[in-house]
Amino acid sequence: MGIRVWVEPERRLVRIEIVGDSSTAEIIDAIDSAVSDPRTEPGFNILSDHTGVGEPLTTPQAHEMADHFHKLIDIMSGSRWAVVSRKAASIGMMRMLAVLLNNIPMTVEIFDSIEEAEEWLFSPDAPEVPEP
Repeated sequence: MGIRVWVEPERRLVRIEIVGDSSTAEIIDAIDSAVSDPRTEPGFNILSDHTGVGEPLTTPQAHEMADHFHKLIDIMSGSRWAVVSRKAASIGMMRMLAVLLNNIPMTVEIFDSIEEAEEWLFSPDAPEVPEP
């Protein structure tokens, strides 16, 4: 298992790479690591690579993550979150998490490749993030 998090301040981007299986505590620690980085600003976009994920999120994990994201609404508002995954079960769970995050004015999309995700994240034509 491994979750790697780094910030690219010049691109206003938080990058996350997940390999193997992750506990809820590890996922929340990774989120907290990203938002507590002094280079991270409210509204930064997120690009998470889940192509190396072992087991997908469970329903209880998705609910715990959503609860945690709601506590971070001030920093998450205005963000776009691009998830890259090719596993059907992982994609399904991320879609469920996106629904659970509907109260946060951020947009979550799922892609097959890093290139597609970056194109969406940095496209001037990308849809605006909903207002709070």
